[in-house]
Amino acid sequence: MSVVVCPWCQSEIPQEEGAEPEKFCPVCENELDGYRTLRIGLGDEEDEEEEEEYTGGDSSESGEDLSWVDDGELTEKNEALLRFEESVEKLLDEQDVVPECPHCREYMLEAGEAQVAPSAFRPRVPDELGQPVLEAPFSYTVYVCPACFTVQQTLSEEGRSQIARRLSQAGTARSGKRP
Repeated sequence: MSVVVCPWCQSEIPQEEGAEPEKFCPVCENELDGYRTLRIGLGDEEDEEEEEEYTGGDSSESGEDLSWVDDGELTEKNEALLRFEESVEKLLDEQDVVPECPHCREYMLEAGEAQVAPSAFRPRVPDELGQPVLEAPFSYTVYVCPACFTVQQTLSEEGRSQIARRLSQAGTARSGKRP
């Protein structure tokens, strides 16, 4: 007794020797022989001959147009995508810091740096701290994801130092110590 595995539901279908094989799966009732495999030749004549043997004839007899491989627009789009990916890789190689996108986990490209002027920023003064956590002017680096185009900002090293210094001063002031 042999066993056939249904490609759709992965059920094992026992086949008795000498009996004709099942054409449909008794579990999911899908066709066992026609798993809908698509074979595409990429220009080799040998592949076309093999495809004709597999399909039982010429693909033009079935009325299907499989000439999409020769489509210039598709080739042009693939080349453009390849050039895009190569450019992204080169830009990422130049960066010192390469953060991951919080949405899609792709590496982000550094797009530039922005300055925040005192007139454009109104700091919040927490009661616990008694002074702003961050005061303008400060700068931040802007990153862009080349996959989902999410934008992310990261505070510059100078701004980070400013926050660390202010928060450590607040901690020592609460404990009664002076820096």
